[in-house]
Amino acid sequence: MEWKVVVANTGEDSITFIDLKRNYKKENISLLSLLNRKENMKLYIDNQPIGPWDLVKGSMEDKIYLANAYNNSIFKLDINKMEIEDVLVVGKYPTTIKYYNGFVFVLNEDSNSISIVDEKKFRLIENISVGDRPKDMEIYRPSEKIFVANNNSYSIDIIDIINNKNKRIKLSNNPIKLCLEKKYMYILSYSNGGFSDYSNISVFSLESLKIVKSLDIEGSFSNMVKIKGDIFFLTSLQDGHMYKMDLSSNKIIKKIYLDGMPNKIFWDGNKLLFITNISKDILTIFNISNNKVIKNIKVGSEPNGIVLIK
Repeated sequence: MEWKVVVANTGEDSITFIDLKRNYKKENISLLSLLNRKENMKLYIDNQPIGPWDLVKGSMEDKIYLANAYNNSIFKLDINKMEIEDVLVVGKYPTTIKYYNGFVFVLNEDSNSISIVDEKKFRLIENISVGDRPKDMEIYRPSEKIFVANNNSYSIDIIDIINNKNKRIKLSNNPIKLCLEKKYMYILSYSNGGFSDYSNISVFSLESLKIVKSLDIEGSFSNMVKIKGDIFFLTSLQDGHMYKMDLSSNKIIKKIYLDGMPNKIFWDGNKLLFITNISKDILTIFNISNNKVIKNIKVGSEPNGIVLIK
């Protein structure tokens, strides 16, 4: 099976395709050039930045969706024809995009909302209000609920998709990243409003809707991914490191220097991590089996979101 990594380059309005089976062959695609090919989409150009921030694969193998923070839109992109099929305006500053069961969900950081988009018709169904400055969201498929990390309001919103209900859980810290696994959600937060040298990882029970474990860890972390067992990898924009942590022993067990500002981190479900570096404009491919960097690949300016496609 041939896999490609697609990276959203926020600073230059482009995406980068990297072929993992063909010696990391890469191709940078300008989104402005794709828009220029479509006469009915020229109104979206106007020499204004697009700001592709995050991306997700939908139900069709040849389609991906991009959330564009700077022009408040999402793109429907055909990766076989390499063309933008459609553009849809959502809320202000969309920075996270997810797909589930025929719908695209978009987190709008500046308008404090979640946009729900019908994938087939590619039209906006509704905007749901959430807390102040949402930073991340995850969809818990067993109960069909959306979990939203509201940074400024120290809270988690739980949106029941089926019954259209919203419940808010107050926290002691500012949540910035969520990871779901089985019956638990793992919450990465800034401690004390981000005015300390500590971050926090909390374990939240999806059954009781309560925090069952909370751990303050030294350092300021920007992103997190949970892999097998109780092992986490965290990135730090401040010191250029990635940290390997064992939550069962409450210890950092490995510190890996990546240089620059490592940010978004994506696990392939096997042995590879992909990490975007927004100051070095690179994608780092990391092997978790031997804790070593496989390759640093130059991509576009300010890379953010990552998706893996066939």
